[in-house]
Amino acid sequence: MRVINFLKKSLKFIFHISNTKKIIYDIENIDTCANEIQSEKIRLWFKKILDILEIKTVINGNVKEGNYLIISNHSSWLDIIILGSIFKTTFLSKIEVSKWPIIGKITTAVDMLFINRGEKDAAAKAVAGISEFLSNNRNVTIFPEGTSSGGEKLLKFKPRLFASCQETRSPVQCVIIKYPHKNKKIHPSVPFVRGNSLFLNILKVLFQRDIIADIIITDLVNTENKDRKTISNECYEIIKEKIENNVS
Repeated sequence: MRVINFLKKSLKFIFHISNTKKIIYDIENIDTCANEIQSEKIRLWFKKILDILEIKTVINGNVKEGNYLIISNHSSWLDIIILGSIFKTTFLSKIEVSKWPIIGKITTAVDMLFINRGEKDAAAKAVAGISEFLSNNRNVTIFPEGTSSGGEKLLKFKPRLFASCQETRSPVQCVIIKYPHKNKKIHPSVPFVRGNSLFLNILKVLFQRDIIADIIITDLVNTENKDRKTISNECYEIIKEKIENNVS
């Protein structure tokens, strides 16, 4: 039965991804002023993937009105799908993601911001891009750890990108994503770190029927009169406490 379910899910997944071209076409032909329509289409695209993967989400907290910088711990490519299904947001990601066989397809249509870590002034360009989006009432999501930690621990945040909050006077929305599994800290099929095969990881996730994502949406963090390092440290402590102490 698990094999049959896996095959059904795989076919639905492939069909949905192949249909992304139509979604991209629709988005590109929306009036550029209709950001709300564009954002909702993208959010529903992500939500559909979660439904196909049969991932149950448990959300604690509410999505706030207004624009803000969204940050989260980072364990897997699933984090992008989950955050994209909850928030109307674009993402900042490493440029390699644009070449991924699945996530990469949608990035061309969602104004995703990319950072080329090998490029001169990469961080400054990323801050400028985030600030522009926030100034135009577009939420932006970043993973301040800079890479996927695999869910075992929270890596230190890189404070540079929090400068966008100073420039735009935007608050920060901290989000904590957990994938509990029996007596383990994280479901063994979820972690995706550098060096892993995205294709094989997707297959592992498709084969599972018991993945649960616990999402905690905290109160907004005020950034007024705070430097980027202070903001970064405050957000780090908020997320770290809820991960380590299993706070919901």
